[in-house]
Amino acid sequence: MNRTLKRVLGLAGSAVLGLAGAVTFASAAQAHHPEITGLTECTEDGGWTVTWQVTDWAHGDDIPAGVISEIETDGEFNEGSAIVVGAELPQPGSGDYVEGSQTFGADVPSASLKITAQWIYDGKTITESRDSLVPAPGDCVPEEPQPEGYVDVYTDCFGINVWAWNESEEVLSEFTIETSDGFSETVTPAVGEDYYNYFEVTDPEAGLTVTVSVDGELYDTFEWTDNPLCHYAAVESSCVDGLTFTLTVPEDGEETTFYFYNYTTEEEFEVTVAAGGTDTVNFPAQSEEFWVYYEIYTDKDFVSGETPWYPCPPETPSESPTPKPELPKTGSSLTIMISSAAALIVAAGVIFFLMRRRRAAQDW
Repeated sequence: MNRTLKRVLGLAGSAVLGLAGAVTFASAAQAHHPEITGLTECTEDGGWTVTWQVTDWAHGDDIPAGVISEIETDGEFNEGSAIVVGAELPQPGSGDYVEGSQTFGADVPSASLKITAQWIYDGKTITESRDSLVPAPGDCVPEEPQPEGYVDVYTDCFGINVWAWNESEEVLSEFTIETSDGFSETVTPAVGEDYYNYFEVTDPEAGLTVTVSVDGELYDTFEWTDNPLCHYAAVESSCVDGLTFTLTVPEDGEETTFYFYNYTTEEEFEVTVAAGGTDTVNFPAQSEEFWVYYEIYTDKDFVSGETPWYPCPPETPSESPTPKPELPKTGSSLTIMISSAAALIVAAGVIFFLMRRRRAAQDW
């Protein structure tokens, strides 16, 4: 073979090998780099957040995971961020990612993040970086605070319980409660000062409904529901004597168990009454209001509820009668009378004397 040709072929072969090595190294480097995704959303105050998700980009499962070695970004990460130096990047096939978020004001137009990671592969350390720039999500308008009013209503044997409360301190909801027997009330409870009222059924045949409106809009109308077991118990509330439950099981009924529990004193009773029998349970009056939870049950049915007790209202002391004003007294009244009489006698004598002298003068 021609020496010149051999030399040319040799140089060409070296070039090909060198190019192949360069391509192989470049492919290994390009096979390892972080992948960054930024997801943005507005915040209630008009600012915005970006949630960064970082994962590995690699060719196969046999390639080791990369480790974050450097982070460059515009702002601070929020507490709990997993994007930190030393964090391992999940393999792309796993579907996992390393996540962290940042919060910016409305005056920040964009956010950027640059991640540098390292891989140790075939005895070599490969370092690759990727960066991402995300714009703000647009005009983020501060959200107006909204009321958070809630209502809970339930019925029991003797009435309807209404519980209403607010959870937003910025905007309080207004609750209007109306009953079918003429009661009406509008309240705006502060946060932590819940409204609670118990509406007793005074006429079981007429029944009772409670209508609740929130901020002028109808929330719901609740109807008292009767239960045959409810007729087995009657309650009498006296601010002097307390709560007295009279338990009566009709002749055609069956053995019934009554359970009572005072939340305040933790006093409890359990009474079983046979068909045709009767019994009473009393909770004495206390210095403060209390509630009694009760259960009435047989082998076939069950009903429960709560009954309140309230102390007597404080008496308003009656006003004392205003004493009549008296003139100051100086000496006894008898002395005054004698002195007055004497003065009148002297005056009469003077007048009589003058009249006689006048007549005498006329005679002359």
